Amino acid sequence: MKNRLLAIILALTIFGTILILPVNAADPPVASATQEKVVLYATNFTTNPSWQTNNPTRYYWDPQKGMYHYLIQPGTGGYAFVPVNYNEESFTYEYDFYPIRTDPEMSFQFGMGSSEMDITRGTNVLSKFTNKKNGKLMWLQVITQNNNLAEVSSAHDSYGGPTTKFEDNETYHIIVRYNKELMNADIKVSYKNNQTVVWGYYVNFGQELHTLNRLMITSVGQYGNTESAAEGYIDNVELSIYRDVIPTPTTVPPVITTPVTTATTVPVTTTPTPTKAEALPITFILAGGIGGIAALMVNKKN
Repeated sequence: MKNRLLAIILALTIFGTILILPVNAADPPVASATQEKVVLYATNFTTNPSWQTNNPTRYYWDPQKGMYHYLIQPGTGGYAFVPVNYNEESFTYEYDFYPIRTDPEMSFQFGMGSSEMDITRGTNVLSKFTNKKNGKLMWLQVITQNNNLAEVSSAHDSYGGPTTKFEDNETYHIIVRYNKELMNADIKVSYKNNQTVVWGYYVNFGQELHTLNRLMITSVGQYGNTESAAEGYIDNVELSIYRDVIPTPTTVPPVITTPVTTATTVPVTTTPTPTKAEALPITFILAGGIGGIAALMVNKKN
């Protein structure tokens, strides 16, 4: 009987000890990735942007207007551009567009391109404003490095919606986005003064784009009547990307608890209660149970 009693007491003691072991804290949550806008290039033309051009009488900064002037004529191969530090990521470019004159069979092109700056071959992602079939239409054009063309215009037979046209002597805000993961691009044209959307659509091209390295106005590859012209201004140019950023975790300083000793008639040395873990209520129940069982067994023996 004595051996059985000792076995019961030992078993209950081990079980109670397991219950009062500290519970490990869960691993801290990993900071979730967020995105922040990174502007690669921006100018509002209040100062000379020093864009490179092969015809400074047609493409130039106008300090009086605080905008950049363009005059496109067929067969001249004119351009103006600024190199950008771009790492083949998804991007967004936007600008204000103020056309003064867009003659029949003429067009204006602005966007991201490669060193060839040719509107007829890759690589480019261009917003275009043309005065050709169906009048003054807005376009999004993408030509890949393999010279595959994907384009859409604001004509009904191109995108399925109502035919929408732009007007000279009106100011527009243009936003063009390239999505590397989805391998597509889209455009949104709004009125500058009230942000009302005029037209927007997208194109798919099924591959990533490479060799893009500049923002440009270009007429390279544009031919036609040399007496016709497209003239106007652009303003508030910006090229941006969105990158994933992991926030820096905030470190919370530990709380230090000083144990309080209550004075009694007989001085008692108190031991601070460990803060690592607390005993569960069942521990005290087991402790009482152990004592009770031991007392019953002894009484029974007597």
